[in-house]
Amino acid sequence: MFSFDIKARLSHSKARSGIFDTPHRKIRTPELAIVATDAQLKSLPNEMLHELPNPYFIVNTYHTYTKEIIPNIEKRGGIHTYMGLEDRTIATDSGGFQVFSLGFGRKHKIGKILPSKEQYLAIGEDDSANPIQITEEGVKFEFDGKPLELNPEISMDLQHKIGADIMMAFDECTSPLNSYAYIKESMERTHRWLDRSIEAHKGHEHRQALFGVVQGGEYEDLRKRSASVVGSKDVPGFGIGGSFGDFKEALGTTVGWVTDILPDEKPRHLLGIGKIRDIFAGVENGVDLFDCVIPTREARHRMLYTKKGRLYLRKLKHLDDPIDPQCSCFACKEKIPLHQLWDWFLAYDSRATTYMTIHNLWFYAQLMQEIRESIEQKTFFQLKETYYKYY
Repeated sequence: MFSFDIKARLSHSKARSGIFDTPHRKIRTPELAIVATDAQLKSLPNEMLHELPNPYFIVNTYHTYTKEIIPNIEKRGGIHTYMGLEDRTIATDSGGFQVFSLGFGRKHKIGKILPSKEQYLAIGEDDSANPIQITEEGVKFEFDGKPLELNPEISMDLQHKIGADIMMAFDECTSPLNSYAYIKESMERTHRWLDRSIEAHKGHEHRQALFGVVQGGEYEDLRKRSASVVGSKDVPGFGIGGSFGDFKEALGTTVGWVTDILPDEKPRHLLGIGKIRDIFAGVENGVDLFDCVIPTREARHRMLYTKKGRLYLRKLKHLDDPIDPQCSCFACKEKIPLHQLWDWFLAYDSRATTYMTIHNLWFYAQLMQEIRESIEQKTFFQLKETYYKYY
């Protein structure tokens, strides 16, 4: 039911293009999954999703669980029917990232990558109390004052009920502020949680592909150890998760430590990463799949992605211009000028975020297609330099 065939490789690089065959669609890789956090996009009704060019989506297990959406997904026969995406590949994360983002990450107002070494030095390492309780058994937290729990068995059960093609083993995403000792302890616990996830997934292997998740923070020895352990498991693919420290330019180096060790014949998904430079760095280091909220979130923040860089509506002077003459999305086909989008924003008209979201999704679909073609045509590094001029 699941297979991955590498069709082209790039010399002097680990970049490759291929086809990942899943029950609902064959994905050409590299590809970016569009994040539908609670099984929908905030600016688009599900009825419109099938008109998008994006073949790959990812749904958040934590949010569908806490918002009690999963029973409705089950009633509709699974996530593909619920979202109207019977011809797309859909993944689910494990809920483990929310352990970080709603706990340590929220407390310290940081993400998976610190903007600079200076900020890291100013804050310093910090293993202080996490608002979320993490034990060997799993994770305990509160949602709307109600105590809840996530662990490998619960996460697997929730993801089985959602019914996505790809699901992630339950893991803990550490912070770039955590100490080496804590990241090592967390990584080893994640490895044990992977064994429990695999056990809980038995009987579902033909319908859903379980990916083991590599952790280890920014530390080379931990990343290599995690890649060795996770790579030895009988799973059809791998996620690369966790924080990438205080040196965002070296994300490719960190990923490269992992892909040097993971089995070459299986797909690798770099979790939660979608900045354009990071996509190129990931692809160059052997990543096949990505996911990120950037295309949709930045559209709601009045940011458009184009061949000539990002356009922030509030700062534009030439609002009579079209969005992007080289784009074929609905907004660009209808030649909607930038001033129209700005007027809709000022009037709180939902058409602004709808059209901008569609445009950004189209842009990312085209970007990934160009990356695939550049690998096949041996022009990847020229394409990379073209985009690096503007991003």
